[in-house]
Amino acid sequence: MTLGQRIRQARIDRGLTQKQLVGDHITRNMLSKIENDSATPSVRTLEYIASRLSLPAGYFMAGASYSDGTSPDGLDEMRAAYRSGDYTGCIRLLEQNKHAATSDEGYLLHARAALAAARQELAAGSTAAAKEHADMADYYNRQSMYYSAEIDAEMSLILAECALELDISEFEENAKEYERAVSGISFTDRYSLARAEYLLKTGETELAGQLLERISPDEGLQARHLYLMGEYLSAAGRRQAAIEKYTAAEQTGDALLLPRIYRRLEDCYREQDDYKMAYIYASKQLR
Repeated sequence: MTLGQRIRQARIDRGLTQKQLVGDHITRNMLSKIENDSATPSVRTLEYIASRLSLPAGYFMAGASYSDGTSPDGLDEMRAAYRSGDYTGCIRLLEQNKHAATSDEGYLLHARAALAAARQELAAGSTAAAKEHADMADYYNRQSMYYSAEIDAEMSLILAECALELDISEFEENAKEYERAVSGISFTDRYSLARAEYLLKTGETELAGQLLERISPDEGLQARHLYLMGEYLSAAGRRQAAIEKYTAAEQTGDALLLPRIYRRLEDCYREQDDYKMAYIYASKQLR
């Protein structure tokens, strides 16, 4: 059997579902990929699965193809230091090996290690050291092709907190950088729209309307927001107001939403006995 088949068989033999086996280590979907041999598990994942199945740690590893986290890029020692929580040691090793450190992966690891070190220094009350590491995190984060808005945001927040102790004149600039970075990673509006759609589908119309009224989405989410406002108004019996929202959503040209918008506009016009407009939107669906 393949590695994935052996894992699946061992799980079934013990009467476990995929969700029961994965716990909080990996997702059920990832386990499904592993069992179908479309994803290669790491050593840590194999050890975790074996322990959950009450099997020896090496049960699945003999003769199997898996990743042990090493690679020929020269960063293995740095990775080991990072995993163990020795962030300053990781930084020191990176500084000693310029060849590995100047790869994109090296830059990213340097940025993450520096941010973690800054976090530790700030918690220990070493504000100046925290600022030094945060500045380092900023530099290496921008060097890597794997730029992370999350690193950018926390680094800016740490610098703002450092400014309160070291140079308060820098606070506003760091605060603005934090707000800019957060705007790049915030999924609040997407979540709110998903929650509103859920409420509409479960009949909680008023709650959905209240939530939709509070959302001011950016351009990329405007079509969905307008469409859901139409759904809310339609469910509340306000057909003409719903038509206005659906029409506005149509004008955004969102290709994924257009079929749903056409169908809802046809329904609304039909309910208002405007069969000419209903026919127009029925025809748009056919096209």
